[in-house]
Amino acid sequence: MIKNFLGLIIFLIIQVLCVNNAYALNDNNVRGFLEERENSWPELYLPIFKYSNTSKDLIYPKWFEGNWLVTSQDLEDESQAPVIYKVNFFKNNLNEVVGNRSKNSESIGKAIFGENLIKVVNDPKSINKQITYLKDDLYIDSRITGRNQIQDDDKFFADELVIQTVHKPGASRVNQVETISKFQKCNSGNMNSQDPLKPYICGVQYIATYGSKVGDRSVHAIKTGKYKLSFKFIES
Repeated sequence: MIKNFLGLIIFLIIQVLCVNNAYALNDNNVRGFLEERENSWPELYLPIFKYSNTSKDLIYPKWFEGNWLVTSQDLEDESQAPVIYKVNFFKNNLNEVVGNRSKNSESIGKAIFGENLIKVVNDPKSINKQITYLKDDLYIDSRITGRNQIQDDDKFFADELVIQTVHKPGASRVNQVETISKFQKCNSGNMNSQDPLKPYICGVQYIATYGSKVGDRSVHAIKTGKYKLSFKFIES
């Protein structure tokens, strides 16, 4: 009995070590993938997400929790006025910090579409599906098909691929959009006046649009963009 019990303990220890090593290997591979995507911009082709896990939402570092005012500046055309919007991040039932997807999408949509935006609705059965309703019977059906991110308490680095179907009376159009996001705490001396425990967050987003050839890995990005983002903590 003791021998069997000891064997079980050794087996469980080996399992834990193997899981940890596999996780570290996976994270290193994902980090390499993300760095390759960033370094390849703007010469991007439709990505292959070898380690994608769309069953799990994007997880943010703990210091992302709360409400933020985001300023997004187009680095390809700095003559354009920055887009400013609010976002919210909260802890889920697993104590993980995640984005408030519908609220954040609606806030960004209002900044871009103005009064033409009616509402954004999440699919209650999937974290990967969302519908944006606009005026004139126009709506956008968005479905995330690939997601990779590293697990790092000091940095948020992730890549998502979304298939967007734009529906309007009598016609529809399919598009694929990749968003590479890389955020970190800004200079530690640049603390937030509203809450000194909340540092400013800054970073960059790379956007690539691939058109309608879903699954064709030879498709080159037909449009790219690069944006500088800064997050300022706010109470609400």
